Amino acid sequence: MKYAIYGISCVGKDTFINKLLASGKFQGYEHPKGSETLNLMAQENFGKNFRDLSPKDKDMIRVQYAADLSQKENILADGHFCFPKDCRYEVVFTESDAKCYDAFFYLMAKPDVVKERIAVSEKNQKYASLSVEDIAAWQRNEIAGLRDECFKYNKDFIVLDDDYENVLKFLDMYDANFRFVDAHQQATRLAEICRIFSSGKIALFDCDRTLVQEDTGTLFFEANNASIEPVKKLFAGDIYTQYQFWKYQELYRDFSVLPSVSQIHFNPIVKNKIEELRKQGYLIVGVTSGIGDIWHQIREETGMTDLMLSSNPCFGITISDFVKGYLSKILSQDNEVFACGDSMTDIYMLEAATQGVLYAPGKVRPSLQEYINRHSETNIRQSKQNNIQYTNIEVV
Repeated sequence: MKYAIYGISCVGKDTFINKLLASGKFQGYEHPKGSETLNLMAQENFGKNFRDLSPKDKDMIRVQYAADLSQKENILADGHFCFPKDCRYEVVFTESDAKCYDAFFYLMAKPDVVKERIAVSEKNQKYASLSVEDIAAWQRNEIAGLRDECFKYNKDFIVLDDDYENVLKFLDMYDANFRFVDAHQQATRLAEICRIFSSGKIALFDCDRTLVQEDTGTLFFEANNASIEPVKKLFAGDIYTQYQFWKYQELYRDFSVLPSVSQIHFNPIVKNKIEELRKQGYLIVGVTSGIGDIWHQIREETGMTDLMLSSNPCFGITISDFVKGYLSKILSQDNEVFACGDSMTDIYMLEAATQGVLYAPGKVRPSLQEYINRHSETNIRQSKQNNIQYTNIEVV
């Protein structure tokens, strides 16, 4: 397998990859030295260091480098998506990069820690003037851009934190079961289930805070006398990739008490839309990244959805943002797909649908508004029945 480890300068990519190789979990993998190799290729082709090449020649070298890596078997390669330059970002990611790797992992670090590392890094002094806020913005920009590119090319995109012990457990599991847990493969299996029951029209609904007013995960933690604070910390920054949901499952693994369905109230606007779509012949599918047992119980007791799709580790299913997105993308190839959701977990599910409608349960989410502002070409619309409205997005 060919895995890319991305992140901004001084985030610790080299150190991280070396730790993975030293763990013994990735025997047979090699770590290509990206910067050294690019410089060597630049000298061989142009007689210059890579940094001194023109943008066009740099891209040529990057494409050649990616082509060379694509011939290798098992690699853990580091990479960059973009660099800050003249009050903007210079994107260095290429189509060749996208096609070369099987999956992309993004390594996060605290911006203040990165700033300290930059201060003592001779080769990164050009970034020494960046503030902590600048570094945080660089990191957000890389995540947003790389996430879009990965979804475009049907590649997994997973954000990792500095909890190395759990990161290693996750990566070991992921590598051993790649063809089973890769987001696109998960979505393909779920799409086949939907097609069994569909007559050509499918409506995909996010569950917590979309179908219902409450966050059933919060109710679940409260029912088991557990603090919700670790969950808030886990999803800080609205990062909803497969790793975050894997850690989420670990948090509630030993819980046994389910909240009562009587505690849960459907959102009237969404409920009315479901009734309208059902009359039009749509298969109503709930797609939840939340607690599957709760949502299957809700479906059984209320019949609000015809089908419920949820995470199931035993079957290699973890409903992440990309699984939702790929499910919508795959189903839209041969079905009319309506999709409705309220958060960044749902954004690609909405984008890939025939019609994707954003629902705002009580407030505008800053991360969603930022996404909309960055994507003037978005296919997502919002319901005119919503009292809360996002800007720069059409109303239907």
